[in-house]
Amino acid sequence: MPVNKIFFSLVMVYMMGFASLSGQEAAEKPSDGNVIDFGVGLGMNIPMADLNNRFGRNMNFSIGGDYITGHNWVINGELLYLFGDQIKEDVLAPFRTSSGVILGDDNQIADVFLRQRGMYLGVGAGKLIPFSSESRSGLKVVMNAGILQHHIRFTDERNSVAQIRAGRNVGYDRLTRGFSLKETIAYKHLSKDRRLNFEFALDFIQGFTSEVRAYNFDTGLPTIQSRFDMLIGARIVWNLPFYSGSMATVYY
Repeated sequence: MPVNKIFFSLVMVYMMGFASLSGQEAAEKPSDGNVIDFGVGLGMNIPMADLNNRFGRNMNFSIGGDYITGHNWVINGELLYLFGDQIKEDVLAPFRTSSGVILGDDNQIADVFLRQRGMYLGVGAGKLIPFSSESRSGLKVVMNAGILQHHIRFTDERNSVAQIRAGRNVGYDRLTRGFSLKETIAYKHLSKDRRLNFEFALDFIQGFTSEVRAYNFDTGLPTIQSRFDMLIGARIVWNLPFYSGSMATVYY
């Protein structure tokens, strides 16, 4: 199933669950003080700049956490794992026949698939802007700095292509890595009964990267030492918050 259909299907399932839970009555609890907040998310990205020449849309799985102070300052750390199947740069083109297939060592058609893989790892800080004084739900704005990495992954079902067997794929994988910035704007919902906590986040990643290998086997040319990779994405994050130092009094 295409990555965009998977993403939007999960959005619909999540929204139905939100509507169901929000209709349940529950006692309110103190929401002030410091919050340690862990999150697991799923999203979709659109590559831009140099990255758009290599990959199409991809998805991401994220894990991370926020430390939110009593004055709603945010310290944030996140890991995004990137994956997809849209490869625009065919690094195995020299080995394809006129009909576009690759022959294995046994002269049979090889089952070789190219996939995109990558990750972003970073830390940063920002601000949570609640929509009201009685709630911690609101707009979260965070800037991160970290490392962006991506490469092409090869799957050879019959292990029949010598060019990418036994570690030789490193000459074709276009491994790329470098310093990057990430800006996130999100609606963060921290429910008063602490049952339903989530984020809808928009991510903007700028990577100042370079290819790690010395040269590419398929072209025989040195790798690119200066790239500008961009990603724009949207994520749904499920949060698990832990409150400390709450001072509010709750009346039943």
